[in-house]
Amino acid sequence: MNSQPYNQLSDGDLLALCIWREARGEGPVGKLAVGCVIRNRVAAQTFFGHTLQSVILKPYQFSSFNENDPNADKWPEDGEADWLDCQDAALDVASGSPDPSNNALYYFSPPLTAPPREWGLVTQTASVGRLKFYKPAPTQAPGLETDIS
Repeated sequence: MNSQPYNQLSDGDLLALCIWREARGEGPVGKLAVGCVIRNRVAAQTFFGHTLQSVILKPYQFSSFNENDPNADKWPEDGEADWLDCQDAALDVASGSPDPSNNALYYFSPPLTAPPREWGLVTQTASVGRLKFYKPAPTQAPGLETDIS
């Protein structure tokens, strides 16, 4: 794939590129799980964005699209095995494949060792390869506290 402006990529190619940049060293399930996080963010229709492109390109959401990230200027070679796997994962995500991230909205990989504070209270939903997946922690409704005396 040649370097080009993101708005000239199809949704499928942009999704595959994001998966490739974020998870190219992971196995097929890890790649699919990262793609599902993107799908989950689109489905949430919140501050993450409302379309695949707005979710992926929102500043500071996927580090590989931040200007200062070393992956921001990397593009896959056509026919490269990891790129083909990421294209397959993108197709699976688009076709509604089951979600190995268990509805996660966030994930991280080393060198991080814990969720960033900016995520707020989160609960881990899955661990796939080197990736850890999270979603917002459930909140308890006021007045439902249990008093154990």
